[in-house]
Amino acid sequence: MPDRIFDTVLLACAWLSGLIFGASALAISANVVLRNAFGTPIYGLLDAVQYGLLVATFLGAPWVLSIASHVSVDLLTSHLPPRMAGPLARAIALFGAVVSGAVCWFSLQATLASYAKGSMIRTAFTIPEWLTLVLMPVAFALLTLEFLRQTARPPRRTQAATGL
Repeated sequence: MPDRIFDTVLLACAWLSGLIFGASALAISANVVLRNAFGTPIYGLLDAVQYGLLVATFLGAPWVLSIASHVSVDLLTSHLPPRMAGPLARAIALFGAVVSGAVCWFSLQATLASYAKGSMIRTAFTIPEWLTLVLMPVAFALLTLEFLRQTARPPRRTQAATGL
């Protein structure tokens, strides 16, 4: 049951990420038409798209990892026999969990410090800095959990998924 809930959370993050990418593409297209046809661009769109890319990237990363569609260097591991590849995959996943956990911890500290200071970002919009920073600890917490899940149960490797 916890796996199913976690998968649902990751899928929801992926859908939100996809919607943000799609909305960004539509908004940029509309902005080009408005700017060229009427000489009036959409105010603040560049900043909104930049924040959208930030949100979409951080929210999408855990889902991409969970379906093993991330970039990976498998030159060595794709040629190992399963009895060696499995333990190596677990060790790599554990290393990923440790690194992601560290990034989660330090990004959480940065987010809390920004919140305590009341730091603001002033561009076309004025927003609290912590709102942009809070994505990192959330995303890296999800990445840490996914790496831990892969430590216990590495994803199956397929020949089609390998790069070479």
